[in-house]
Amino acid sequence: MFFEWKDYCDKYEAEIESWMNDEDTRCFATDDIKDEHEYWSSESEPGEYFCKVILDGLEVIAIALIMRGDDRPIHLNPFIVNPKHRNKGYGTKIISEFIRDTSNIIGFNGDVFDVSIFPNNEAAIKMFEKAGYVMAGMDKDGECGYWVYPISELENYRTRCLADANDYFIATSTLPITTES
Repeated sequence: MFFEWKDYCDKYEAEIESWMNDEDTRCFATDDIKDEHEYWSSESEPGEYFCKVILDGLEVIAIALIMRGDDRPIHLNPFIVNPKHRNKGYGTKIISEFIRDTSNIIGFNGDVFDVSIFPNNEAAIKMFEKAGYVMAGMDKDGECGYWVYPISELENYRTRCLADANDYFIATSTLPITTES
């Protein structure tokens, strides 16, 4: 692995909380990583929730909250890249490494992954698309998009979402429309 993946702890708290001063972080991510971490740590069964700090050497590059379950994709959200390291390719590299090395990072294999992204978060959409994710759908209000990896799971994911979300999930895609002659 290229990056070092550490469990979130107090050692990283001040650094990561300082990212909340960044306008994009405040707009698109959680208000308080520590509170989010404490909530999911207390509400999740063992092995269902992970909070990983991603390091490049000694530099904190990103943080990822990860949820998993036996009957659902591995969910990576929120995923926040350190504001001073954005637009340098770190996000896509981290996501790709997570997909390749899930079992080493969280101790569980994964073959289907998803993420929810605000439609106006163009940087996150671009980053996840570069890592191979495709848009599967939107919530009914258009406030959140759902992305899945790999593309071969798109229809299975849509079917599961449509069954679970009643009429709240609307299937859409970023895939180009092809016509057969």
